[in-house]
Amino acid sequence: MMLRRSMLLLTTALLLVGLGLPPTVVAQDQFEAPSWTLGWSTDMDNGYTVTLDDDWDIEGEVVAYVENTRMSQVQLDLTYDVNSWVPWSIDGPESITVAAGENKSITLTLSTGVDDDAVREYNPDNTSTISIMADEKVGETSAGNQEIDGTVKLPKVFNLRPEITPSNDELHAGSSVMISMQMVNLGNANDAVKEATAQVRSCPHLTVDGLDALENTVVEPTGARNGKDSFATLTLVASESQPRRTCEVTISLVSEGDNAARSVTFDVEVFAYEEEQQSNSGDPSDEDEGPDSGLSVESNTLPGFFAVEAIAMIAAGGLLRRKKTEM
Repeated sequence: MMLRRSMLLLTTALLLVGLGLPPTVVAQDQFEAPSWTLGWSTDMDNGYTVTLDDDWDIEGEVVAYVENTRMSQVQLDLTYDVNSWVPWSIDGPESITVAAGENKSITLTLSTGVDDDAVREYNPDNTSTISIMADEKVGETSAGNQEIDGTVKLPKVFNLRPEITPSNDELHAGSSVMISMQMVNLGNANDAVKEATAQVRSCPHLTVDGLDALENTVVEPTGARNGKDSFATLTLVASESQPRRTCEVTISLVSEGDNAARSVTFDVEVFAYEEEQQSNSGDPSDEDEGPDSGLSVESNTLPGFFAVEAIAMIAAGGLLRRKKTEM
């Protein structure tokens, strides 16, 4: 019996050798049946980043594939899952039929699933894992399943800009006033001031102090994720030679995140130095007069009249004495 089996195996081996095929090829074909494969068409090695527009609307699309190497079609039920809360939703097919020898794509659309404020609240440093599960169905029975994972991220949006609260104090030539500035971050990630500058039009003798101290200031998102507001105090300085004029001042901040400059423009009225001196000195005609104030001086001609009359009388007397002596 054993001799007969050995002779059969030897005959089979000699036949395979005669056909030029090693025995291992036949064994592999018997145990490795053709199958199907689920994979990513989109490059997910570094994660997929969705697109955000100016209104915080999310747009995105990832593509997977099923390759069927069988001689018959395969029917798959598809389900999708995300490992954490995300501000986007997934839209994709619930099932797919792949013909024999076919490579078929599965397109998943990612779109906004919440309101704009909730999208901005989502931290772009988070990474979420999206999973696709494919379950082969033969009738109502599961014949096998496969799963693939990939990370999906939101981009960082930078929108750093200044807002100015003007001073209630008047600015006179030769003096200064302080103004308050808020550094507003309308993006969804921390930003910093790369550079702060000021431009003054129509007033060459007006300067803005305090801008250098703003560089490298970290600004958290304003009104999102409990971000702290960032304020600074700037000083407007007008020299004594500055004439009265309305000055146009522009403050610009350069974002470290996107290297873009955004600005705010406001007007400042400067009063001239001469006007200030006059307002302080007052009107000279209003000053108090001396102790003789209100008194009038009248001329009196009587003393002079009496003097002339006395001289005339003396002269007449002298003439009378002279006549008597001659007699």
